[in-house]
Amino acid sequence: MKKISVLLTMMLVCSFWSLPADAQDIDVSKKYQEPIGQHIQFYRNKEAHLSMQSAYDAFQNGDFSQSSDSVLNFGIGAKPVWLAFRVRNHTHDYVLRNLLLETSWLDKIDVYHFHGIQLVNSYHIGDSQLFSQRPLNHRFFVTEHNFGTGDTTVLIRVESDDAMVLPIYFLTAEETADRNMLQAYSYGLIYGIILALVAYNFMLYIGLRSAPYFFYSLYLLLFLLLNAAYTGHGYQWLWPDSPHWQQWSNPVLIMMCTLSGCAFALNFLDIKTASPRIYQSVIVCCLSFSVLTLIAILTDKFIITLFISLFFIFYFYILAVILGIISLRTKNRFAQYFLLASIFTICGGIITANAVWGFIPFNWLTYRATEIGMVADAILLALALAERFNINQSEKLAAEKRADIDLLTNLNNRRAFYKFVQPMWAISLRSKSSTSVIILDIDDFKLLNDNYGHPVGDLVLVRLAETIQKEARSGDILARWGGEEFLIFLPETQLTDAITIADRMRKRITTIQISIDNDEKVSFTASFGVATTQDINVSLNELIAQADRQLYHAKKKGRNRVYPDLSD
Repeated sequence: MKKISVLLTMMLVCSFWSLPADAQDIDVSKKYQEPIGQHIQFYRNKEAHLSMQSAYDAFQNGDFSQSSDSVLNFGIGAKPVWLAFRVRNHTHDYVLRNLLLETSWLDKIDVYHFHGIQLVNSYHIGDSQLFSQRPLNHRFFVTEHNFGTGDTTVLIRVESDDAMVLPIYFLTAEETADRNMLQAYSYGLIYGIILALVAYNFMLYIGLRSAPYFFYSLYLLLFLLLNAAYTGHGYQWLWPDSPHWQQWSNPVLIMMCTLSGCAFALNFLDIKTASPRIYQSVIVCCLSFSVLTLIAILTDKFIITLFISLFFIFYFYILAVILGIISLRTKNRFAQYFLLASIFTICGGIITANAVWGFIPFNWLTYRATEIGMVADAILLALALAERFNINQSEKLAAEKRADIDLLTNLNNRRAFYKFVQPMWAISLRSKSSTSVIILDIDDFKLLNDNYGHPVGDLVLVRLAETIQKEARSGDILARWGGEEFLIFLPETQLTDAITIADRMRKRITTIQISIDNDEKVSFTASFGVATTQDINVSLNELIAQADRQLYHAKKKGRNRVYPDLSD
């Protein structure tokens, strides 16, 4: 009985230790929707140029280490690494499967397939090659292989100066296409939103010549190019024949995007006015980072360039918050939008950076956190710029209105009178309809000013303007013509009707009483001159001159009257 117990224990222990070995193998009959990192073993040797055969022998000898993560991550500037896993096919047919390395910036990838001890297939890919040299047209690195019956060992060598993060998928061709299509839809939505905002803000810049709109358009466009660079869309669609630019695009575009972001922040928040010293300091820092980056590029120091650009973008994250707070303290109403947008961008950028560097799990959410944060940033800042545009337009319209309005009486001034009347005058000439003009003048206004002071005189002008506005018809155009003179344009109005309207206004004016400090009541009168078009060739100014002559007659005949006088 004791021997049986020992035997059972040994069998249990052996089966326990055999589980990981079985778990490491990929079965072609199963589906693997998640990265297969936990099925992969890796080998990091001090010898950078370890041969394929030596690596295969090391795997067979058990020198590889088992990965515990679904996504392998070896960080920035890691030495070349060898990966290996076994694929089992229990069927009697060949089974086609794709190997998808869902990272776009890997320099060199060598994939070998061994059936037994025989090398049956190999691929040599990476973004150091032309895009057209890839076995499949895909923004990531995809290889395909027909796995025969039995065990196949897949050996992979990866080399990259950039972050060596390796989400590896084992998929059917249909699963690869479906995964790519789903991602294409999501990127199409994001790129569409950002491109629409780029076009919208650039058109606003063309129309308004306001620097924030230009820098924001540039910032969004450079972010779009940066995103296309590190997602592989850029190499697939924009620069497929430029592997050298593909290698350097990430740090260069990070630097350019960050510089445009700084320029936008300084202009949008008006930091030059809010804090000139900080404005100058930011300019100096941006120039310093740019010079360091240029030196690193010219000396072909890729890793140094990458670290400078990454440090610069984190500097920008901190700077954005500081600038937002400074602007908020100066009562800039748009600073709150900027701060909230910066928080989204910072959170997204930090999550993605930590995922790429291996500090947090790498998945679609952490990898695309920057894009999600940037879309939120773009929408918030677009709302801020739209509100800024509306405010600017409102202020512009208000300024134009103030330019057309007499500020004391709130009536049109001469400029506005001609602007509104000229089209109506042209219509009346074409239709040969009667058009009348009334000009009125306060009687003895200088004496009133001398006796009671200019404040009372201003009040008289205001009350008179209110009165004639109430008595005028809806289509009539009123204006303060100058001093105590007022002008009324009456379209499609004959002389008798114009005189009736003028006389009604005159009578209403005589009823106005203005109280002054000693409870004295001040009243006043006005004289009116009326003229109507009799000749089709008369001009508007000639008609006004006729009305002015009639006003002179009204004054001469004793004031407080309308001339011509129908009662004569």
